[in-house]
Amino acid sequence: MPSFKLTLKALALSMAASGMLAGCDKPAPPATTSSAPLAVDIAVATAALEPRTTVLTGRLEAFRTAEVRARVAGIVEQRTYTEGAAVKAGDLLFRIDPAPFAADLAAAEAELAQAQVAAESAGDIARRSQQLVVDNSISVQQSRQDLFAEKRAKAAVLSAEAKVRSARLQLDYASVKSPIAGRARRALVSEGAMVGQDEGTPLTTVEQLDPIYVNFSQPASEFLALGEALKDSPGAARVSLRLSDGSLYKRVGKLLFTDTAVDPKTDTVALRALFDNPDQLLLPGLYVQVEFERAGGRQDVLIPQQALTRTRDGAYVMVLKDGHARQVNVQAQTLQGKQWRVSAGLSGGEQVILDGGALGDGQAVAAKPSAATGTVADRS
Repeated sequence: MPSFKLTLKALALSMAASGMLAGCDKPAPPATTSSAPLAVDIAVATAALEPRTTVLTGRLEAFRTAEVRARVAGIVEQRTYTEGAAVKAGDLLFRIDPAPFAADLAAAEAELAQAQVAAESAGDIARRSQQLVVDNSISVQQSRQDLFAEKRAKAAVLSAEAKVRSARLQLDYASVKSPIAGRARRALVSEGAMVGQDEGTPLTTVEQLDPIYVNFSQPASEFLALGEALKDSPGAARVSLRLSDGSLYKRVGKLLFTDTAVDPKTDTVALRALFDNPDQLLLPGLYVQVEFERAGGRQDVLIPQQALTRTRDGAYVMVLKDGHARQVNVQAQTLQGKQWRVSAGLSGGEQVILDGGALGDGQAVAAKPSAATGTVADRS
């Protein structure tokens, strides 16, 4: 029995050895082929200038403001304009009782007439005296006195003429007119009010609203950079307005004025811009947000939000290059709409992979056909 077991064991060992030898003679199985590249969505990074925009608080001011005052003393008879309405230069706004001024004018004209008659008489006497002194009928002294009397009479005429002009001006001032074209504000006096007693009483204000100013201040440190930009390109500054409801005013203004000194209390420089205001939507006194933009910023690169991956070590994007995903470290701190503004790491034109945070550096990838020509604008 033991010999039978030994025989079976020997037979098994012999068969195993034969199998191993047979296996050595067979060729190795073919190597498995690598997996196909992973299809990914891509977008082309685009270069864009960094906008240098500063938001400041400004206040609107009328282009021209005329404070209408009473120039003569009297009783207001009538307000002849509609409050808040547009007026033209020379339009009648108020009428002060003209009767006293008309009487003064009449008296001055009468005085002028008397002076003219007296001057004519003195002239006749002076001419006659010159003839008589030749004949020795009167003394030279008398002739000179008659000549001086003529000159005094002529001077009296000039004085009377000046009084007439003054009286006519006073009568004209009784009709209070607008000095400029614009919109007349509410009346500060009513009919029956006594005005102009001691000084010119304010009656109303007329403001020209088209165009219109916006006054604002900029920190002195930023103003230095602005000065350099304007020196290189005087037309490079753009000023926009954002209204109180958040909407952007549809017209762009131009920088008109910069102060020549820094306010030591606020360390700011006063600036002024000018805006067209044909619809008179902008009113003096309104506070607005001034978006002050100038060209010449650094060139950044825009990429879609989903192309950027952030880790504790920083930010990176995966770029499709030569059929492989390559990790590129970037600096991106500013989000502009749905796009990251990359300030370092990309130069523009790269094919960035969307949602590529799970890819490995060097992994084989291929752009999906629908995304092969995508741009930042297309993918954002």
